[in-house]
Amino acid sequence: MAGAGGRTGGRSGRRTRLWLGLAVLIVGSFTLGDSTHRVRAAADWLSAWWPWLLLSLALVNLLRSVIAPGSLIAPGLLTALALGGLTAAHDISTRTLTDFVAPVALILVGLALLLSSREAESHRWTRVLATGRIRTADGLGSRTDTSQMVLRAIAGELRADLTDSFLDGSLTVQVTAVAGHVHLTVPRDWPVTVRTAGTVLTRVSDTGPRAGADADTAREVGLHLLGLAGAFSLVRA
Repeated sequence: MAGAGGRTGGRSGRRTRLWLGLAVLIVGSFTLGDSTHRVRAAADWLSAWWPWLLLSLALVNLLRSVIAPGSLIAPGLLTALALGGLTAAHDISTRTLTDFVAPVALILVGLALLLSSREAESHRWTRVLATGRIRTADGLGSRTDTSQMVLRAIAGELRADLTDSFLDGSLTVQVTAVAGHVHLTVPRDWPVTVRTAGTVLTRVSDTGPRAGADADTAREVGLHLLGLAGAFSLVRA
């Protein structure tokens, strides 16, 4: 079990270094040669366009909460072809196309790619300014390789479904919701204990049938909630 946790931490660390390195590389390449002017130009652009960036992010989150990202490929291609046809038919200026349409399209594509990323097989999932769904059919509990799960939503939403998993031993689930929403669905026969001592201004709901009094206490899920101005929903399906 310790080895599994070490592998999880290693994957997380490599992923963090990858994204940090990519960001530093982009910034360095952009500022090469005329850093003062380019940084000022980037700041001016961000000051004018930040509301649209937030709206684009909100739109991507909304689409992801309703539609799987993969199903957007074909409609996106048709939309791009239609916009190209309209541009040619109505003689839209090249400046409008290059300064507005193309950058917005690139922003949406980039956000969709980033927000579609998954942390496969790590049993640690985090969504920051994003929405996402996870579904696992693994064996969980102290008598398996996974005795702990981590679910985090930071100004986003994370929906986890464990109804296809089987519980073998005690399982600890660390939940963090900071201005976000974590929605967890578990089988109805799982004994679940919810500990909310670490929540402030956080709504906690628990719905669905509960395990009977004769449930096996050796198979128990302990939910430890850490929340600030967030929400947590437990559904026993």
